[in-house]
Parts: sequence; structure tokens; C-alpha cells
Amino acid sequence: MEKRLIRNISAILITFMFSAFAVFSIALEVTSLSSYLHVSVSAILVAVPLDFIGGAIGSVLLGRRADRMGRKPMMILSVAVFSIGLLLASLIQNIYELYALWFVIGIGVNSQNGLSYPLLVETIKKSSGFIGSIMQGLYFIGFLLDIAFSLFFHFWRFYFLSAGLVSLIITIPLSLIMEETSVGNISAKTRIKLTERQVILTVALSMITVGAFMLSIPLLSVVPTLFHENNIPDYYIIILALIGFVGFAFAGYLSDRLLKWKVTVYFSIMGLFSGLLLFMVTRDAEIFGLMVLAYLSSGFFGFIGVWASMTYPREIRAASTNIVFIVGRIIGGFSPFLSVLIIPSSLREGISLMIIISTVIAVLGSIVYRVTSGMNNRGKTT
Repeated sequence: MEKRLIRNISAILITFMFSAFAVFSIALEVTSLSSYLHVSVSAILVAVPLDFIGGAIGSVLLGRRADRMGRKPMMILSVAVFSIGLLLASLIQNIYELYALWFVIGIGVNSQNGLSYPLLVETIKKSSGFIGSIMQGLYFIGFLLDIAFSLFFHFWRFYFLSAGLVSLIITIPLSLIMEETSVGNISAKTRIKLTERQVILTVALSMITVGAFMLSIPLLSVVPTLFHENNIPDYYIIILALIGFVGFAFAGYLSDRLLKWKVTVYFSIMGLFSGLLLFMVTRDAEIFGLMVLAYLSSGFFGFIGVWASMTYPREIRAASTNIVFIVGRIIGGFSPFLSVLIIPSSLREGISLMIIISTVIAVLGSIVYRVTSGMNNRGKTT
């Protein structure tokens, strides 16, 4: 049992890290791709919402098949899709090929993410916001891996090629050694049937997820460009990524001891504060300081996947968890693009508005969850 636990958790966490490595690899090459393909920065950033639209579609389809066929085969398929997609990105000749490949990469990444939550819950057999947040926090570690690769591979074609090959070589074997956690014998005719209460909880969790995506995705995909425009040294991005990881872990630790909706509210309010102040400051030190608060506040994203997975029975767990994430992936995917376009003259102000909007949505979702869960659910899992 211990060997299975260690093997599965290690494989889940490492493949999750490489999914982040794949999806955010474009963040460090926005300027290079813009120059090479002779398009604007905002045109390159269109690839980000396409990634999440692909993910929203693919993750639900693969999630449903995972409920029927088992988690492991769909995990193998999803990591192969995003790794090969990243490898092929090294061959693009125009912006449309970039869009098509990031759409495909999104299918693999988001399917892998959606499968990871049920796998983790079914492996541990209890709600663990801390381990779930460590897993989600690996988005920042995957981003650090992107930074490390960019230091060695300065030309974007070599960067994508090497990243894709390394991802493929590591994630496929790890997926193969995973032990199945679900018998996967659900009939194709079995429908996802939610009670009225589950429907409302799904709406609430979806709102929180929308807020989480709208907050965290711009922080990882647009802030490097903001720092570049303000001549803030690149190593500050590394510091923020580490702070983000710590914020996720701390939020997960609190979520195992407090009600999860309360932790979401506390962290969202911290983010709202940072967003309001970011709109008013101009100095580099002030921008960086408020980014520290924003990265920490995104920590509530860490335990949402485990939280959602524990809400549904096993036979619809993978599909239902991905349904919770579908709206967040689509709306959140557009947030980097909106950060650039909403106030074209100031990327800083665009990011601050995304932070404000996202945290307000997360607070509202938490209130809906609290009201729906009622007075009888005082346990630490909610």
C-alpha cells in the first residue's frame, strides 16, 4: 500500500509539474515570437485563451472516458498530447500554427490536470487540501523550469524542441507506472445526474474556479512582460514563482484546518487589496511588492481541485470535476489577453483590474457555497 501511495503521488505530482511547464512555456517567448512572426504581443497572447478553450473541451471528454475506462489510460494520452504538441511548436512557421498547437497543448494539459484531482483523492482516500495545493503549486515550479530552460536555449525553436522532448521522456514512463485507482466500469449510458444541491455547489465552485484562473493565469503569463517593460530584473520573476508556491502550500495547510470557503475568502480579500493598490502605484519597488501579495493570494487555487473531487461520487467524479473547471478555463484563459487590451496604455492597470474582478468573483462564489452547504456542514472538508 505504501509503495502504491508513493508511486502514484510521485507520478501525479511530477506529470502535473510538466503540464505547467508545457502550458506556460510560451510566456517567456512572447517577445521573441512577436518579433519572429511579425505580429503584436497581444496576437501572441491569443494562444493562451485558445489553450484553455481546447482544454475545456478536451478535459470534459477525457474526464468522462476516465470515469468509464479508468484514470490511467487517459492520463497516458493527455501527457502524450501536451508533450508532443510542445515538441511540434518548435517547427511553426506562422501565427496560425502557433494557435493550433496551443489549442492541442491545452487539451493535454487541462485533461491531465482534471484527472490528477480524482487520482489524488482516490489514492489518498481522503481530502487533503495541503497535498492538492502542493500539486497545484507546481504550476510555479513548472514555470521555474521554463525559466531554467530559457537560460540554456535562447532561440525559441531550440527551447520548445528541448522542452517537448524532456517532457515526453519523463511523463510517459511516469504515467505507465501509475496504479489504476478506479475500476472504470461505468456504462457509456450512465449519465451525470446531480442533485439540486450538487448543482448549486457546482455553480459556486465554478465561480471560485473562474476567480482562481483569472487571478493566477495573468500572474504567470503576463507579469514577465510587465517586468520586461518596466526593466525589472528577470530574477524577480523567480522570486515571485517561489512565493506563489509557498502561498499555495500555506493555503492548502489552512484548508485542512479551517473551512475551505473561509480560506478562499481570506486569500481573495488579500488579492483584492493588492489589485486596488496596484492600480495606483508606478514605482518598480511598489509594483514588485504588490505582486508578492497577489502571488500569495492566488494560493486558494491550490485546493479547489481536491475540494471539487470530494463533492462528487466516484462514478461521475472525473467528469464532474472537469465541469467545475470548464468555465474557469475558458474565462480565465482570456484574462491574459484582456489584461493587455482592457487598458492598452498600461499593462499594470490591466493586470490590476483582472486581480480585482477575479477576487470579487471568488468571494461571491464562496458566499454561494457557504449558503448552500448550510449549517450542517461544519466539517473541515468544506
